[in-house]
Amino acid sequence: MSIDDILNKLEAAEQAFAGTHFLAPILGRGGMRSRVRVRIAGVVCQMAITQGLPAEFSGWAVFQALSTSEAAIVREATLAEVAAYLKLFPSVRLILCESGHGHWLALPAHLGDRRFHIQGLVSLWLPEQGLLRFETVIARFDGSLFWYERRDPSRDPALAGYLRDQLAKRDERGSPVTPEALHKPGLSAEERAAYWLIHARLLEAERDRVELRLSEALGHAGAVLHDYTERGDVYVVRYTVDGHHFTSTIRQEDLTVMTAGICLAGGDRHFDLASLVGVLREAGAQGQVVWVGDERLPEDRYWDLHPPNDP
Repeated sequence: MSIDDILNKLEAAEQAFAGTHFLAPILGRGGMRSRVRVRIAGVVCQMAITQGLPAEFSGWAVFQALSTSEAAIVREATLAEVAAYLKLFPSVRLILCESGHGHWLALPAHLGDRRFHIQGLVSLWLPEQGLLRFETVIARFDGSLFWYERRDPSRDPALAGYLRDQLAKRDERGSPVTPEALHKPGLSAEERAAYWLIHARLLEAERDRVELRLSEALGHAGAVLHDYTERGDVYVVRYTVDGHHFTSTIRQEDLTVMTAGICLAGGDRHFDLASLVGVLREAGAQGQVVWVGDERLPEDRYWDLHPPNDP
């Protein structure tokens, strides 16, 4: 077939398409707002919805083609119409991990499925209301996006409930149950992987929150945070004041100083992290710094010499 024949065939298909009705999804905020994609003679075209689209509409609808580039919404699609449309595409089972605006982030429930090459989390669009983390659902893949179809009736919902319960528990440090501590018959390797991912993200988010808290406390006084580590119910904080490096041990609950890192004659706990910076700056300016900890004056020796002088 010559190029002219192909172009003539496409032109005829476009002319025939004008005025027809078709079903397509519209994504809400964060998606392809007010645009749909259709396939005409094997060519994927994007169409702007220029008439009848309600504000903030998100879902499945029936449209009328006004041209090959514009369409008008006719009505919302019925459940039967959506089901028939989705059956045109291959199904894939996904494990729900994190919800977003109008979608879920999910992992494949069967890593051995060679039909799809899924790397990491994928977005699952237009889910129903009431879905919960770790549920397994059936989706359809149109070659570009994953569309929600239904919950997977073959998967025991108690398994997802168990994972949510474990994630909600907290140990003495406020961290959720570790993936290694999961003991529930029937859990798949993929469900364990989903738990591991969410667990890691929660720990990372908590570390980011702590880092922000410490940075703000130091930053208000003109100091710069380098890093910190957790030790029981305290943070060991490393930071810089006017080019000088300090290490202080502070209480996690209220950032009260436990050990300042320099000799304060036992009065360390009169300060919190922010107010300590001014003391360190003044001591450094006067050249009266006696270092405590590391290979300097050992902490236990310091407290022997200067018992804590609590307020």
